[in-house]
Amino acid sequence: MSTTVTLSELDVLAEFDQRVAKGVVFYDNDPAIQVQEVDGYKFEFAVTDAISKKPYIKGNDDEPSKACHTRRPSRPGYFPGSDIDVSGYEIADVSDTHCVAFNKFCMYRPHMLLLTTDGYRRQYDPLSLDDVQAARQMLEAMNWHHFMFYNCGKDGGCSRLHKHMQLAPLCRNRLKPWPETTAADAPVKTPYQYILRRFDNDLGPKQITDLYGQMMIEARKILRIDPNSPDHVPHNVALGRNWILVIPRRKAGFNGAYANTLGLLGMVSVANEAELRCWLDQGAAEVLKQLAVPR
Repeated sequence: MSTTVTLSELDVLAEFDQRVAKGVVFYDNDPAIQVQEVDGYKFEFAVTDAISKKPYIKGNDDEPSKACHTRRPSRPGYFPGSDIDVSGYEIADVSDTHCVAFNKFCMYRPHMLLLTTDGYRRQYDPLSLDDVQAARQMLEAMNWHHFMFYNCGKDGGCSRLHKHMQLAPLCRNRLKPWPETTAADAPVKTPYQYILRRFDNDLGPKQITDLYGQMMIEARKILRIDPNSPDHVPHNVALGRNWILVIPRRKAGFNGAYANTLGLLGMVSVANEAELRCWLDQGAAEVLKQLAVPR
């Protein structure tokens, strides 16, 4: 397995801008943004048509068509078993097990997918050591100016079944994940139950994966899933340089308001004003309580 990624943050940004200019990647550099705070929890609502054509799966068993199962192309195209077309979006191979590509529907500059090269690996499975290793490699290559997030299962807000993580930048002028900006000893008033672990920067991928496994035991307890059950655990994961967050999930949406990991972090992107009203009319904190497990 490769242990380094021969990419730089500046190279990725330059390549991103080129593909946006060519119309390959959909990105809105001036979304309409509203910010509010509910009982001490911050929300940022971005209305952007960049995600208006984003596809969604119906369920965890909504398998890709057989046309996607033919063979692995040298790229462009699909990996066998995949429902994500990387043609025109690919950036580089990260390791023997993962490659990185731009997200076709970008909320940030840049917004990337970190996909398994095995297109039969599924989004409703927990993160593996290979996943965490690849994520840490990419975050280090991006100078830790990004964070990783993972939408596990349909109820975790995933839109495709081919297993993939996502990388988003820590923008100066946008809301950041609250574990990134909150002191370790400061209380956080989230509307939902979560599991957070902080660690030293030099904690290795194996140790982080083991830590995540322990957190998943807690997630099962929160969701009241039998620890011996083979049932998958819908959840969200966010990973920074020295923290990892797991949010157990109950459902993908509530009365028209849908969210993945970003939404649970208060970083909500919607395609239009109608979707925004679904959040505001019901109350953003109430939506998160319905999607996750209320505190």
